[in-house]
Amino acid sequence: MNAPDRNEFLEKNNLVPFNLADFYKTGHPSMYPKATTKLVANFTPRSAKYAPVLRELFDDKVVWFGLQGFIQEFLIELFGNEFFRKPKAQAVRKYKRRMDTALGPDAVPVSNLERLHDLGYLPLEIRSLPEGSRVDIKVPPVIFINTHPDFPWVSTYFETVVSCESWKPSTVATIAFEFRKLLTYFANLTGAPLDFVNWQGHDFSMRGMSGVHDAMRCGAGHLLSFTGTDTIPAIDYLEDHYGADADRELVGGSIPASEHSVMALRILLTLQRLERDPAHAALEPKALRRQAELEVVREFVTQGYPQGMVSIVSDTFDFWNVMTVVAKELKADILARKPDALGNAKVVFRPDSGDPVKILTGYTDEELLHSNGVLAVSEAGKYTVKATGESISEAERTGAVQCLWNIYGGTTTAKGYKVLDSHVGLIYGDSITLPRARDIMLRLASKGFASCNVVLGIGSYVYGMNSRDTFGYALKAIYAEVGGEAVDIYKDPATDDGTKKSAKGLLRVEKEGDRFVLYEQQTVGQAEGGALVPVFRDGELLVTQSLAEVRERLQSSWVCPEPGSISWA
Repeated sequence: MNAPDRNEFLEKNNLVPFNLADFYKTGHPSMYPKATTKLVANFTPRSAKYAPVLRELFDDKVVWFGLQGFIQEFLIELFGNEFFRKPKAQAVRKYKRRMDTALGPDAVPVSNLERLHDLGYLPLEIRSLPEGSRVDIKVPPVIFINTHPDFPWVSTYFETVVSCESWKPSTVATIAFEFRKLLTYFANLTGAPLDFVNWQGHDFSMRGMSGVHDAMRCGAGHLLSFTGTDTIPAIDYLEDHYGADADRELVGGSIPASEHSVMALRILLTLQRLERDPAHAALEPKALRRQAELEVVREFVTQGYPQGMVSIVSDTFDFWNVMTVVAKELKADILARKPDALGNAKVVFRPDSGDPVKILTGYTDEELLHSNGVLAVSEAGKYTVKATGESISEAERTGAVQCLWNIYGGTTTAKGYKVLDSHVGLIYGDSITLPRARDIMLRLASKGFASCNVVLGIGSYVYGMNSRDTFGYALKAIYAEVGGEAVDIYKDPATDDGTKKSAKGLLRVEKEGDRFVLYEQQTVGQAEGGALVPVFRDGELLVTQSLAEVRERLQSSWVCPEPGSISWA
């Protein structure tokens, strides 16, 4: 599909290094002044005005992550295998065919690529801040500089693929850290163990991301802040590109868990068998189904997983029956389960529908209808929600955490907040956002429960609902040398609100206190200093960073506010 001679054997296109661009980039090398010998570009998060963050905790910083993996995958492996280590004619053939078929024969010359192939390496230097750094908005965490005067265009040609592969891992890593901030704050407020925060944000996003590669790179960004994940390839990615070793360190983990297909099949199969038993002939269909669900959950906690941890999705039919009847009927069985090697023997119930805030924490009295100054309760024991007129049960009013507490009890933290017995817990992973997570934490605390009573599954509803504009990432040229003359390049559109105004000239980034500060229009000597250090040059990776280093850098970059110091909107 890529040979000019249609009689020639047709091979797959696969990834063609110089095809990883917008078409308009292909014409730019010849558009720069012919005497251009140097070009410098920067990649910058320009704005947080669209960021789905909590303003009480967000401090206008983004987590810089993903460059090392990008360099290894694309600039070293892909360019080596598909360009520099191939014969020159073969290396440029697919590129030329694509340009000819899309833009017209010889509309884009291949002479630049042929000369680059003769050179034998990618004449590009990349300077970066350390990954895991939290970089201030409008400060570039990375710059690109050509290292050979004949190839200035390499600094900006890769804008498209750099942006395409870099904005999202960094964005997801930032949002994950915002979740970690929130959960750390409430752990401190309620006296919950801080170690539990590592597991309290769990990555449920893979199935909703834009492909496996997207999921693994973004899942790796999540794992900078947490260790809970269901995105298996994220662990593989961190081992392949960030020196992680799951045999020697905790990269990421999960627990056995059921899904609706498993529960529905087993419940309905059990139901059919109960229906055939004359002993159950007097039971109504709903009662019979509840009996079937009880038996299935009993099998899970006593036979399938008699020790350690297991998560059971619990809303296949009647979540509140599971919380009030099944959980009570199986109390002895659940408390008798044996711990695993780590001392865990927990059954985690998973609701998966409804309003997560209300499901976990219930309703406040102010949200329910009153009569003569007291809560209005119908003869059927139902309450009425003011906002909707909906009738709810006592269990719904109470919330899942309180339901389990009423059955299993537990302990209290040093700060007086209740923690469920270690044999039971809850995880909710349907449409959890930062505002919803905040509301869950606030309402649990107001009811006297510690934050560690729930784990939050963070899915593609958060990690996938972003774009390059979430933090305004853009790669722009900032400096050139043309015939020995230096030019400070910048853009400042009169029709823009200032977001698109770019940095100007050679730059330097300095770490000053807990901030990164940008200095523009620097001399050549000044631009050699600062926090941006060369990590890639002429086809070689100069600096390697491990997952452990990146995690430590990120997690030590923030000091949690004092408990009670935040006034939540």
